[in-house]
Amino acid sequence: MTRNRLSSSWPPTQLLALVLLVAVVTDATAKEPSLIIRPTQPKQVKPIGSSLILNCQPDVEQPELVKYLKWLDPQNRTIDQTSTAGAHVTTTFTSSNNLGLVITGLTEADVGTYTCTATYSNSEYLARSVIVDSFYDITWVDAPTEQYPIAGTSYKVRCKVKANPAPLVDWYKEDTRIQDGNGFVKDIDGLLIQNVTAEDDGLYKCRAIVLDTGNILDRDIRVEVHIPPTFAPDQVSQLEVVEGEMASVRCAANGKPEPRVTWIHMPDQRDLSEGTERYSVNKLTGVLSLNRISRTDNGQFKCVASNAAGQIERLVNVVVLIKPEVLDVTNVSVPINTEARVKCSANGNPLPSIMFRRVGTNIVIKSGIEDYRISVEHDTVGDLAMATLVIKHLNRSDDGLYTCIASNKGGEGTKNGHLTVEFPPVYASNMVKEVWTWNRMPVNLSCVSESLPNASITWLLNNHIVEDDINVQKFGKGPYSNLLVTPVDQRYYGVYSCLTKNIHGENKAEITLREAHRPSKVSQAKFDVVTATTISFGFVGPTDTGGIKVKAYAVQYKEVKQSWDEGRNKSWPVDTPYILENLEAHRTYMFRFAAINDVGTSDWSTPEQRTMPKRSAPEEPKILVNKDVYTDDYINSPYGNSYEVNWKIPADNGEPINLYNVRYCVADKVNTMWVTRIESCRSEDLKSPDKTAFLMDNLNANTFYRVEVRAHNEIGFSVQSELVFKTATGVDIPPMQPPYTNRLSSVVIISIVLAVLFTVLVVIDVSCYFANNTGILYILFGMCCRKKKRDEDAKLGSLYGWRFPLPYCNNSTGESSSNGNGSSYTSDVEKVPLPDMNFVFEGKELLTNGNTYQSNNLRIEPTEMLKKDTEVEYDVKRSVSQTRFVGKDSAV
Repeated sequence: MTRNRLSSSWPPTQLLALVLLVAVVTDATAKEPSLIIRPTQPKQVKPIGSSLILNCQPDVEQPELVKYLKWLDPQNRTIDQTSTAGAHVTTTFTSSNNLGLVITGLTEADVGTYTCTATYSNSEYLARSVIVDSFYDITWVDAPTEQYPIAGTSYKVRCKVKANPAPLVDWYKEDTRIQDGNGFVKDIDGLLIQNVTAEDDGLYKCRAIVLDTGNILDRDIRVEVHIPPTFAPDQVSQLEVVEGEMASVRCAANGKPEPRVTWIHMPDQRDLSEGTERYSVNKLTGVLSLNRISRTDNGQFKCVASNAAGQIERLVNVVVLIKPEVLDVTNVSVPINTEARVKCSANGNPLPSIMFRRVGTNIVIKSGIEDYRISVEHDTVGDLAMATLVIKHLNRSDDGLYTCIASNKGGEGTKNGHLTVEFPPVYASNMVKEVWTWNRMPVNLSCVSESLPNASITWLLNNHIVEDDINVQKFGKGPYSNLLVTPVDQRYYGVYSCLTKNIHGENKAEITLREAHRPSKVSQAKFDVVTATTISFGFVGPTDTGGIKVKAYAVQYKEVKQSWDEGRNKSWPVDTPYILENLEAHRTYMFRFAAINDVGTSDWSTPEQRTMPKRSAPEEPKILVNKDVYTDDYINSPYGNSYEVNWKIPADNGEPINLYNVRYCVADKVNTMWVTRIESCRSEDLKSPDKTAFLMDNLNANTFYRVEVRAHNEIGFSVQSELVFKTATGVDIPPMQPPYTNRLSSVVIISIVLAVLFTVLVVIDVSCYFANNTGILYILFGMCCRKKKRDEDAKLGSLYGWRFPLPYCNNSTGESSSNGNGSSYTSDVEKVPLPDMNFVFEGKELLTNGNTYQSNNLRIEPTEMLKKDTEVEYDVKRSVSQTRFVGKDSAV
């Protein structure tokens, strides 16, 4: 429709003209071939040392018609991948029709005009140029990021910068601009800090500015002020160590950074920092450890402390203390009343001081003691210390071991020496001077002599040597000697002399041998305590004991109507209670007494008559208490709710004791008297005559109680025995209750009881099965096997049922049973017809012999001789046997 309108509105001539005009305009606006260099700026300015790439791109309608694309350097030389301008200027195709110019490490020689050329459609030459220029960028020539000035000095914080055009430099500290002055001076190559202190630590900023290029660059520099090492003030300059032990010495230094400490052994200039078996150094703490100190360690050690700010040194003198060693202590042996000199020598570093001590005492003997007899002399010989212990006017008590003690700072050494004091014979103070014998019994005379050196012993009787007598035997020649004498007649009784001799003298001791005899009559017998059935005696010994001590007293007693031949005797050792018991009440007795020694019994004393009291109530049962627990007039119970009273069984006075009565009541003390509270009283009768204790429980804590104990027989009660006690504060466990900490629970106890009962029942059932073919096991076995009971296997010789008289095993009702031909045997009053024979039951042999014999639980009657199987029943147990009796010697 549009075309119709155009054709209708334009005439043909005008339309032709329009077409020609469009063709001319189209031809005039056709694209002109060219080259484009990117970046497109005609001048490229880059810093020296930098790298760049320039890309040459044809701008044509048909890129495939472009040929000979290349770059020319400022001297119009072609640049390719084997560049003549140097290896850092090359070309490279960035795409199929794009050629790049690559310059790495730009230098001033590379500055100039570079041209990219090409041929288009074999006829048209294309070219495009670009100028490459350079400048110096901001470069840090000498500006370390960490710098360490030393305190007390002036230091320039280095910041040397290079740029073209020349840069401006400014300084900041912690983002604050630094002005000249106040110890800071800005210089062309750094910032000068005058008299550096620790306050100058911090982060500094060096800023470079190039106004022509507008470049600005910051450099952060950490400034850390170093402080030279200094030693701590508490360092030792000398160390004393003991040989063989361990020691350490500290070398502490302060500084920044932390100083490193090393130690050097000065005699051989050896560095100990690496450590050895005997030396080790802690580089942080500065401690030098010395193990197993030896004498070679004696000398100087140097401590070196160093850091980046400096180094300091100090010397420590190590003195090795050598523990003293006692080399020798002389043993001396000198006579009594003379002078002894005990010498001692010792070494050590430093030389030790020496003193002495008597072994077994704490008394130290050294110079300056105030004793006219004892002194210590000192001397030095070379590297030895000498000392001499001098004791004048020696006594026997000076004999013994003496310890030489050498001491210095390193310790002490000891060694013992013996001082022997020689002396003439002396006798032991406990030597027996009088010996008794009798009836020609051999007797031993002992002589114990002390002497140094040992003495020889000779025996004399009445100043005549008796060692060759056949009735005298000598054992030992000294310092101990025994003489065995058999006094066959009176000549051997007398004074024996023990004569001892050694190089320092002699001595004599006398021993009298006497003949002993029976003691004389008892001087007096006293009737101390008399009850209806007992008498307590006291004796005054005989005037003549027979030369040896009385060892016992005897009494002979009888009733008045009896002769002494019918009398009874009793004896007591000396110093025991002399009590005669089991007498008859209200009877008259005659008593006579005698003394006994090892020789025999004295004659009886004159008889004494005594009528015993009538039967009466028992004597008072004395309450037994420990006197040590008394407080005033009462004792303290260790328990708060209980107390156990104990007493002594008293004399029964003719009638046996049948009970004890214990009565206890709360008591109060009123005007030194104890008054009981009647309403609180409780009474218990103990019907066991042997009872001698009663536990009172459920008492009140911290309360006084009075307890009374009386004995009783058929005649009546005794006098009461009383005691007041006080219970402890609080409630305690009664004394009879065991102090269990862990108790079994009731469930455990019931389980144990059931297990025991089950075990017992099983044992019984098994026993009944094998003994009598009865019980649960027998029934179960019979039900399973259905076997016929074999009575013939239970022989009479297998009557084990007699060992198990248990009702559980019964298989009968206890009635007497018989097989009709044999015999029956039952317990209690049952009859057992048996043939004439000997029968043993429970260890008794029962002789039947055709007669009836009955004993407790067994009755035996004669009957016909057994002809068939015998059945025996005892305690309702039956056994059948085919065994026949063949006589009294049969194996029944």
